[in-house]
Formats: sequence, C-alpha cells, structure tokens
Amino acid sequence: MERTSPSMSYSDLQNTLDEGFAEQRHRDLWLFLYSSRHAHIQLHHPDAHKSLCIRKSNQLIDDTYLLLEKFAPAETMALRPTSEKLAVLFFRFCFGITYAFHRRHFADGFIDIRFEAQLARYNAFINKLTRDQIAVVSQLHDLTHKYGFLITELWLPLVSSKSLMETFVIKNLEIKDIAPIPSFTFTKKQSHLQGIQISKKEHQNKITKSWDLVIFINENDKLSDIKEKVSGCWKLSENQVIGDHKNHNIAFYVGRKQCSIRNLLDTIKLQIDQLNSYNNGLSLIAEPEDLGGFNKNKAKASKETKRNLSSTIDRLRLSEGLIYKRWSVGQSNVRRSVGLYLWDQKNIETPSRSRKSIIRDLIDKLKRQQPEALEFYFKNFNKYDSPAQTTKFGDSAGALETVTREMEADFDLTDNCIRNFEFLTPQDVKSRRRKS
Repeated sequence: MERTSPSMSYSDLQNTLDEGFAEQRHRDLWLFLYSSRHAHIQLHHPDAHKSLCIRKSNQLIDDTYLLLEKFAPAETMALRPTSEKLAVLFFRFCFGITYAFHRRHFADGFIDIRFEAQLARYNAFINKLTRDQIAVVSQLHDLTHKYGFLITELWLPLVSSKSLMETFVIKNLEIKDIAPIPSFTFTKKQSHLQGIQISKKEHQNKITKSWDLVIFINENDKLSDIKEKVSGCWKLSENQVIGDHKNHNIAFYVGRKQCSIRNLLDTIKLQIDQLNSYNNGLSLIAEPEDLGGFNKNKAKASKETKRNLSSTIDRLRLSEGLIYKRWSVGQSNVRRSVGLYLWDQKNIETPSRSRKSIIRDLIDKLKRQQPEALEFYFKNFNKYDSPAQTTKFGDSAGALETVTREMEADFDLTDNCIRNFEFLTPQDVKSRRRKS
C-alpha cells in the first residue's frame, strides 16, 4: 500500500481523510443493504444446521428485550418511551453487550471509541447474568460478528430499493441526504488481511490458522529493524520467530504464502501507531489554528499533527479496504441502486417476469425522468448523432444493447454481493470467475 505522505498540506490531508470517511459510509451503506437481504433469505430459506428460522429469531429478540429491561434504569422503562426512542435504546444496548462480549473473548484489534468509555458498565452487567442469559448474548454476538452489523437491525424490514433509486438515480442526491443506515458497524468475521493473525499479550487471541512466521513487537520497536529481520528470514524454510515472546505487546502470526512483506509491514506499522494512540490517550485531531499556543514548538507540533493525520488516513484505508478505488462514490451509488432495484424486482416483487423485460422498462423510465443517469452505461447516450439533432446516440439499437448488457452486469454484481454478504467490485466478480 502506498502510504500517505505527512509532507502534504494540512488541508489536503484533511480532505483526503474526509474522502476516506465518505467512502467508508458508502461501503457501510451498501454492505448493510446486501447483508440485510442475505439475512432475510436465511430466515425464510434456512439451513437447519447454520441458520435461524423466523420463530427462533423472534425468540432471540424477545430474550434480548428482557435483558434490556434488566439493564436499563427502572425510571427509564417506566417512562414508556416512544417506539422510535425504544428502538434507538434497544440497538444501542444490543451493540453495547455485543461489543463487551467481543472485547472479552477476542483480541483482534477491534475498537469502537464511543463504547470504550462504557465498557466497564456493560462488563459489570454481563458479570451478573445467568448461564442462559449469557447464551443469549453469545448468540447475538455470533450473528453480529458474522455479518459485521447488528443482527437485530439487519432483521428490520428491508430498505426499499425503489426509494434508493429515487434518491441516487432520479434526484441525484448523496448519502448524507438520507437517514443514517446502519446505526452501528461491527467487526466482520474473517475480514482480516489474508495470512495475518494478530494477538495482544493482555488479551490473547486464539490462533486458528497455520503459520510459519511469528513476530513479537512492542510499540517502541523501530519499523526499520523489524523490516530488516522480516526480509532476512522471509524465504527461509521452517518456522521463524522474531522478537521476544516474554516481552511483547502484540504478536503477528503469519502465513508467508498467503500475504506479502509489504502488506505485513503496513499492518505492523498501523498496529504500532494505533497502540501508541491508545497508550497516549484518545484525542481529537487539532486544527491548524489550535496550534498557535505552541509558540516555541509550533513547527514541531504541526509536523506531529500531520504525521498523526496521515497515519489515521492509512489505518482507515487499510482496515476498510480502501486501497484501490474502482468507481467514484456517485457512479457507484447509481449503478448499485440500479442493480439492487433489478434484483428486488426479479427476486421479490415480480419473480415471474424476465430480467430483460424489467431492464427494458427501467431504461424507458430513465429516458423520461433522468436520462443523464444512462451516461454511466453509454457515455454519449444523450448526445445528438447528427447536425440535424433529430436522434441521439442512445436511440440506436447498439446503444440500448450496451446499456442492457451493463445493467445485467449490475444485477450479477448485486447477486454476488447478496449471496456472499460482501461489498464486491466488478473486478472482484471477474477475478472470482477466472479462479473458479
């Protein structure tokens, strides 16, 4: 991964970080939409050994509500909050107990700053639960960890793809213009970089996959020294050990055939940065004007602020998989909206209709209401093809065939994303087809 240079101006670094957060919100939204449909499919067509049926999911929600009544102050529940406020309270509680359970049993580096300050309260609550009640929390955690979102929120009625089409395609709005979805994001099971397992000494994680290199490090270790040692033993046979297993903060268990040196060193660097950040206390990023008090060390403070900001950007890009951007957020919103709308029409609304007829009707609708959206499928769709300006390039049979073919590709992308509850790009789908 190409690292973000701290030599960039503060404003450019801040803009880059804002772009990363926008991309993160975009990915969270679409991954949630794909995951919610996958979760609903599992409820209605369950595998007896792997899934929950409607009855069992309702029981889990009922049992969790009982835990909320036990957790919330009596005066809060006596006020009989509105259904909207109760839903907010319920989701926050679900995330809190799930997060506390995860931090207690896993050491994968997942941190949610909002709930760290409340962790002691949720831990104290969990300590008082019976074995059956702990089983409820465990089941809630397992399903949330599977998807990366609160399972109780994924089970809500599906977000309408028609309304998303209206928002992103017809009205050409942005994610900030719609209600926040989802409420919370969790770490997703098996979402780490391939070939790297991380375990912290104070909360040792179970190492489940084979490895042939282990690296024990502290936050004050120099990355240049680690890089030299890793490079020196990378091609050696048998298991290799770097560092002192009796004196370390983080251990990296590596399968050298599953990852590259570059990805490993990026991961180590970002983990060291994160460890230092939490050891030094969580703090907001200072604005340039806030640095005025450092009269004698203003340059040093500015340099340190930009270094921290560039590190934050890199951590976000690596942890969220934002290393390579395929589509712009705007284009992705349009094409994914089209794909989800077509998928819903074919699989939920009108399954008896052919996919091509659904696409044909959609093209006709867009030609009337938002023809500019069709330029994402055929660049010159709305340009006149002759000086007389009587017909456009998009009127030709060839153009319509291209648009149809591209919309079918959006449908296939959506289907892959839903079946695998993943945020995939067109290149990801093509690569998986080649491998299969």
